[in-house]
Amino acid sequence: MSTAGTAVNPSSRRPINRRRALAAACIGIALPASAAPAAAVVDPRRPLRILGIEMPPFTMATAYGVTGMLPEMCQLLFERLKQPLQFDVVPWARAVLMLKTGEADGLIPMFKSPERERQFSFSKAPVYRADMSLFGRIGELPKWSRLSDLYGFSFVKLRGALFAPEFDRAVSSGAIRCEEASSLSAAIRMVDARRVDFAAAARLSGLQLIASEGLGHRVAPLEPPLFRQDFHLAMPRTEASNQLLAALDIEVVRAQADGSFARIEEAYRKRNWLPRTGPASAASA
Repeated sequence: MSTAGTAVNPSSRRPINRRRALAAACIGIALPASAAPAAAVVDPRRPLRILGIEMPPFTMATAYGVTGMLPEMCQLLFERLKQPLQFDVVPWARAVLMLKTGEADGLIPMFKSPERERQFSFSKAPVYRADMSLFGRIGELPKWSRLSDLYGFSFVKLRGALFAPEFDRAVSSGAIRCEEASSLSAAIRMVDARRVDFAAAARLSGLQLIASEGLGHRVAPLEPPLFRQDFHLAMPRTEASNQLLAALDIEVVRAQADGSFARIEEAYRKRNWLPRTGPASAASA
């Protein structure tokens, strides 16, 4: 059998895919020759409860159940670990509380911050990377080159959520006046109703909400995107969670390298569930 395109672990003589190994090295993951999961923390008798928020096209609650790119990516990862999974959609503030109290086993997407890393354990490998944009009214979008150019405008973001590091620091310091909304769709409607100048949202989510609510001729993203954000899975800070996340990190790298994540994204694009303007690409280490 040919081993072209692979590196060989001298101790085991098992081939390791070069692309996968390079991707793993870039994010500091030690990729073993064998893909054996953290069997000690996988419990096939108890489904893990993973939470998400209504954030199309990433996560969507429908009459037929939860769908979206993130639930499908998580399903793929946990299936490879032979760990059953239950995915639920709840409001953001409630999701964070449920993770803190142990009512849930994980939450995605969670953005890293020093405070959050003291509270939760995070996947090292991002499951997805998404452009984060500011959405305003067409015909009133200013030219800008730095965030400080926008300090005089008013903003809205999802209640209790982070957006982008520079933006979040400006909100915390009072340099930016930012209201909070219970949902991303409510934030977009606030822009359309002229209650605020800009809504802060993941670019794909904002574009999809604008299209679904018929606001394409009135609301649009400010160019260029403000930041590219890593979408992580967060879990309680326990040794079991850390072991499971370490195993998941390996599977994330594999799913990126073998094209599994890209195929999930492409399936949504073919179903016209992804906006055609400015799509964010799947995370690549």
